[in-house]
Amino acid sequence: MRMLILAAVIAGLVAQPLPSHAAEANPAGGSTEGVSYLIECDRLFDGITIHEGPTRVLVQNGKIEGVGPKTTAPAGAHSIDLRGMTLLPGLIDAHTHLTFLWSDTTHAPYYLNDFLGSPIVVAFEAARNAERTLRAGFTTIRELGDADGVDLALAQAIGRGLVDGPRLVVAGPIYPPAGGRSDIHWPPDGTAATAEEITKKSREYLGSGCDWIKLYVTGGTFDDTSGTPFYTSAEIRAAVEVANPRGRWVAAHAMGLEGVKRAVEAGVRSVEHGSRLDARTAKEMAKKGIFLVPTLYHLQWYSDHGAALGYSPGYAERLAALQKEQFASVRRAREAGVRIGSGSDAVYTMHGENGQELIWLTRAGLTPLEALRSATSVNAELLGLGHEIGHVEKGFAADLIAVPGDPTRDIGAVLSPRFVMRGGRVVVAP
Repeated sequence: MRMLILAAVIAGLVAQPLPSHAAEANPAGGSTEGVSYLIECDRLFDGITIHEGPTRVLVQNGKIEGVGPKTTAPAGAHSIDLRGMTLLPGLIDAHTHLTFLWSDTTHAPYYLNDFLGSPIVVAFEAARNAERTLRAGFTTIRELGDADGVDLALAQAIGRGLVDGPRLVVAGPIYPPAGGRSDIHWPPDGTAATAEEITKKSREYLGSGCDWIKLYVTGGTFDDTSGTPFYTSAEIRAAVEVANPRGRWVAAHAMGLEGVKRAVEAGVRSVEHGSRLDARTAKEMAKKGIFLVPTLYHLQWYSDHGAALGYSPGYAERLAALQKEQFASVRRAREAGVRIGSGSDAVYTMHGENGQELIWLTRAGLTPLEALRSATSVNAELLGLGHEIGHVEKGFAADLIAVPGDPTRDIGAVLSPRFVMRGGRVVVAP
């Protein structure tokens, strides 16, 4: 009943949920059919390299139709002047939680009351978080954990033009093993503690329209830095064997080396957090094409707000130690050739601050150009959308942003997008 009410409120009466990446009707604000834009900028980051000098991008019907200094536009096209700015593909955040909605951190200790309250209220809050994220320059995000089907309903609402927000790729609820997280309420119908239960629940989630399966492979979140492994390789593989033949993938929350090893052995698509990697495991990840999404900024945010969040004594020291281990993991992964994606793990007041993750990736050793790739072409490949988004190229979705100056010299420029276009519709005007 809760899900039916939610679907009716946020996305209309929906009989069959669609996969979120397929729910791509016109964005909020009207049709882009027949609408053309000629965008002029001083430099272009195309998702791979930076191109110096004035260039033009032609957008028609929500798609990129031309790129180059001599590109022309048809009569009636709208002109957008971005001189002094760098044009980039719309940014992609590969790890968010829009329904973790506690916008006032002084109320954070009561987050369960909010999270487990009316799904209708949660849906409205999530829609607000989605709009903040879009206006911050993130035109696509991967939602890695919610409750009550809010992420699926929100993806449909955005796709139908009822709500303003980024393209959503969703995973539904997270499920830990029985007794794994007694302090956190995850799926309303309980946990999945065996390979058989994981198989059943994975089929259920994918059948409802989820694009990904998120497994809580180890402990470690909030002020817990234990990284205790929860699942065996065989149990993790049960989800992989359900998802992969359907063209879907598994993301593994793993904050300890043993958990990462098991996830890598099982063949997951991405390791989230990936704390305490060793060189051997990093090489195996690279060999198997497994992505690392290290989520660096969220640890600092937790530390800065630990008192308001009600964390137990010593949280700052624990989080600082884990942060050092994650930095070391990023360096080992980079050296091994692992593809590193950008994911903020945005919760609480972090929605709209997603760009901070790019800054923290450079602090961990990536160059600004590598950080930009992480949030564009690398993440597009991770999501299986590398032929649609993450590049400024003819035929790709007109998901574009512009930032002042040159972000390859000052990565902090991504925090101040002056222009945002989503699917050919201007969201933030210069």
